[in-house]
Amino acid sequence: MKKITVLIAGVTMILLFVTKSLYVEWTELIIIIGSLSSLSIRYNLFSKRQRGVSYILGSSALFGFLFYWVLSLIDLIVDHFMYDLPTGNEDGQPLSLGNKIQEYNDDLFVGSVLSLLSVIVITFVYSRITLKKT
Repeated sequence: MKKITVLIAGVTMILLFVTKSLYVEWTELIIIIGSLSSLSIRYNLFSKRQRGVSYILGSSALFGFLFYWVLSLIDLIVDHFMYDLPTGNEDGQPLSLGNKIQEYNDDLFVGSVLSLLSVIVITFVYSRITLKKT
């Protein structure tokens, strides 16, 4: 399970680093939701203990909300240092990393709520499908 989790995290980071953007855009949001959903499914459904629906929903919400912030902040930091460093040709002062995070803070919150809801729905639907088959 650890190898697949590391593989999912590695592929997610590579995909986030390859997409050039000033902040977390829709493509990156979908990448993050997909990886967090797969991690949530792996954690909730393929662990050794059987867990109830409330535990699955709670842990999915935790994955969707908190890990979205972690991944999106990592993406903002990496994009800032890879693509957005000042070149001297700007017509004003470029945004610092702190200013950029503060400017897109509301968008990050909206993205985390979307991620939370998406991860909960995807994990819950997948758990219902797999429970009906068994």
